Amino acid sequence: MLSENLSLNPKIKLVAIDMDGTLLDDAKQLTEENKEAIRKARQAGVHIVICTGRPKSGILPYAKELCLEDDYVIANNGSWLFKTNDWSTLASHSLSREALQHVVAIFDDTPGINLVFFTQEANYVLGRELYPAVIRDAEIENSKLYHTTFEAFLDLDIPVAAAVFMGEESVMDAFEARADAILSEKVATVRSLDYAYEALPVGVNKGRGLKDLAEDLKLSPEEIMVLGDGNNDLEMFDFAGISVAMANASEEVKAHTDFVTNSNQESGVAKAIYEHVL
Repeated sequence: MLSENLSLNPKIKLVAIDMDGTLLDDAKQLTEENKEAIRKARQAGVHIVICTGRPKSGILPYAKELCLEDDYVIANNGSWLFKTNDWSTLASHSLSREALQHVVAIFDDTPGINLVFFTQEANYVLGRELYPAVIRDAEIENSKLYHTTFEAFLDLDIPVAAAVFMGEESVMDAFEARADAILSEKVATVRSLDYAYEALPVGVNKGRGLKDLAEDLKLSPEEIMVLGDGNNDLEMFDFAGISVAMANASEEVKAHTDFVTNSNQESGVAKAIYEHVL
């Protein structure tokens, strides 16, 4: 059992943590070890910032469980920055109508794939039918789903943080290989999960969101530690003073980081906090 009299590493003042495959175990739950380490870091005055591809609806229950009041959340891979005391929006980025038209033209109702527009309060789904990947994702992230057409969605005039292509892994592999070069002409792309391939506003990513927050808080990169496991974490790895990959990350992702911790099944977040912050 670790002592309650842990000394703080004064260098680290903010810890940014990815969710799926990092903070959460494979059952999408928080381990007691991770919760305790985060509690101790917050007691020591360290900002704990969830930095995820999830929308607000998929973050709220976990932020509440971690008691992350009066801190910050970076959602939708950098498209939204929230203050957790009242979930007010401090910064946002959205896809232009031209970018949406570009994405929809490439989508072209591809069989087996849905195109999902992530907005702040709900997800709007294009496609011939609702495929299993979209339904699973909505269940995981507590998202409201509306099956619609592009024309009907445009009439709503709602900002879109990310347009996400979703389907089974093999279908997405083929679609990404075919579409990435064309999509990248007008949007930023990232394969955040095996079933999700995202189109974001140009220049938007987790690293950009973290950089903007650090500037607002007057923190240098050297005062920030980040933890993650996926391709959508690479930019924040490159930005932070200390970057930590989970043992379950790919070798490509690990190559971008300073350290490797335990897997998400083995409370790797807690281990990294104790080793590098407390």
